[in-house]
Amino acid sequence: MKKRNLVKIGAIVTGVSLAVCGCGSAESAGNAGQSESQTQTAAGETTENSNGEMTTFTFSKISYPSVTLAEGQTPDDNAVLDYLRDNYQVDMKLAWQAEASEYNNKLSLNIASGGLPDIFYLKGDDYRTFVQLAQNGMLADLTDIYEDNISDTIKNIDASYGGRNFEPVTVDGRIMAVPAGNLDGQQDVLWLRKDWLDNLGLEVPKTVEDLEKVLTAFVYDDPDGNGIDDTIGLTVDATKPVGLYNHAFGLEPIFYSFNAYPSYWMKNDQGEIYYGSTAPEMKEALALLQDWYKKGLIDKQFATRIGSGETEAVFTSGQSGAYFGAVHANYVDAFTNNPDIELIAVNAPLDGSGKYNYVLPSPTASMLCISSECSDPAKALQIIGIGNDLYRGFDEKANKIFEEAGIAPSSNGRRAVFPQGAATFDYYNIIEKLGKAVKEQIDTGSYTEYDGITQYDKDQVDLAAGFADGSNRTEVSWKAYVYRYVASEILSDPAINPLEAAYYYATESSASIQSELDTLEQEMYLSIIIGEKDVDYFDEFVEKWNDIGGSTLLEEVKEAAK
Repeated sequence: MKKRNLVKIGAIVTGVSLAVCGCGSAESAGNAGQSESQTQTAAGETTENSNGEMTTFTFSKISYPSVTLAEGQTPDDNAVLDYLRDNYQVDMKLAWQAEASEYNNKLSLNIASGGLPDIFYLKGDDYRTFVQLAQNGMLADLTDIYEDNISDTIKNIDASYGGRNFEPVTVDGRIMAVPAGNLDGQQDVLWLRKDWLDNLGLEVPKTVEDLEKVLTAFVYDDPDGNGIDDTIGLTVDATKPVGLYNHAFGLEPIFYSFNAYPSYWMKNDQGEIYYGSTAPEMKEALALLQDWYKKGLIDKQFATRIGSGETEAVFTSGQSGAYFGAVHANYVDAFTNNPDIELIAVNAPLDGSGKYNYVLPSPTASMLCISSECSDPAKALQIIGIGNDLYRGFDEKANKIFEEAGIAPSSNGRRAVFPQGAATFDYYNIIEKLGKAVKEQIDTGSYTEYDGITQYDKDQVDLAAGFADGSNRTEVSWKAYVYRYVASEILSDPAINPLEAAYYYATESSASIQSELDTLEQEMYLSIIIGEKDVDYFDEFVEKWNDIGGSTLLEEVKEAAK
C-alpha cells in the first residue's frame, strides 16, 4: 500500500466536540515531548525522574468482566500497578474502562466532555476517531521521541512488520500513536473431522470439486457410523455468512478460490480500485454455494441459527464435519463432548492455479494513543514499553510477585489488570514461529527458543507436547495441540498466496452509510445462498449498492489511497 496523506479523510466527529483535558502530571513535570527520565532499555531496569519524583499517568482500556480476579486484585488497584509505582516511580491511574462493545461510545463521550486520558486505547474499527484526533492536535507527536524511548522489544516487534504497522498511525509523515499490530497467520482455513475422513476412506480435499465430494460423503455416507441420517456438511454463520480476516464459520475461502475478494477494497490488474463484493467473479462463487445448499451440503438450518453459540454448537456437538476458521478457531467443547475427536486443518479450496488466496489483515488491530496534553509523552512511551515487557514475562522478579498475587497467565487474565489491556504487541509471524517450535518439540523431543519467546509461548509448547505424548489430556492441552501443532504447520505451505488490499480504513461518509451498505450485502449473501433469490439478483445488488452510497465510498477510497 502506498503511503497516504491521511488528512485527506474528513475530520468531523458527528455530534462530538473535540475538546480535551490532559490529566497526566509529575510533581516536577518536564516539557511535553521531552522527558527528564532515563531511557528504558530492558524490563527490570528502574527508570525514574532525575529528581526521583513520582509521575502520574491516567489511562483507559477495555474491561474484561468475565475474568475472575484474585482477591485483592482489581483493574484499578493491583500488583502490576503497584510494581510500576514501586519500581518505576509511575503512578498509573485508571480513568475509565468499558467492555469492547461499548468502548468506542465511551471514548466518544470522553472526547466530547474534554476527558481524554494521558494514554488511551483506540480500537482499529474506530480508525476515523484517530484521524480526527490527530488532525485536531489532540495527540502527542511521537516522531522525534519514539526511537529513543520505546522498548527494544516493541522495536523488534515493529521490525517484524517491515514498517507496515506504522502506515495507519502516520499522519503527514508524523507518528501519532503506538501501533498494536495485526498478526499474520490468522486467515481462515478449512477445518475437517479427520476421523470422518478416515472412516470413509476419503482423501484430504484440495480443490472446490474435492471439497464438494467430501461434504457430500459427510452428509450422506454416515461418517460417524451410528446408522442414523443425522450429520451435516459445512457449518455457516447466519448473521454474517461472509466477513473479513479471522472470521469463524464464514465462506470467504470459497470466494477467494474464484479470485473474488468480498468486503475488501482491492486493486485490479489495471491499477484501478474496486469493492470486492461487487466484482463479477462473485457470481460464480454464489452460484456454487446456492447449489451446495440445494444439495444439502451446507447446513440446511444455518439461516435460523442466530442465537449466541448456536452455530458453534452444530460442530462441537458432533453434528457437522466442516467449517472455515482461523488456526485458533478450535473449540474445546468439541473435545469435551468427544475426547476421541480428530481434526485436520487444510489450505483449501485452492484456486485454478493451485494457490490458496487470502487477504492480509489491516496493518494494525488497535493502537495506544498519548494525549497532546500529557505532561511527559516520552516517559509515557517508556512506560508502555516497560508494561509490555512485564506483560510478556521478561522480569523474573515481577513474575513471582504477579504469580503470588494470583494474576492469571492467560491472555485475558493479564489484560484485565495490565494498563495496555487489549493492545497486543507481538511479532507479525509469531503464530507460525510458535507452531514451528511446537512441531520441533513433538517431533524431536526438544526445540530451539526464538528471540522474544515468552513464558506463555513455552507453556503452549509444553501443553501441546503433553497432549501429543498422552501425559496431559485436558481441554487446555487439546486446544494447544490442535492450534499449535495440527493447524499452525500449514502456515508454511508454499501454496499460500497472501494479498494486500488497496485500502483498509473508513472514509468521511462511512459513518453515515456503511451500516446500510453492510446490511444490504449480508442480506444478498443469505438470500442467494438459500435460494430465496436467483444468482442474477447479484446484479441488482450491485446497482443498489452504488445508488445508496457505495459509489460515494468508492470515490473517497480512491482519493484517500493516493
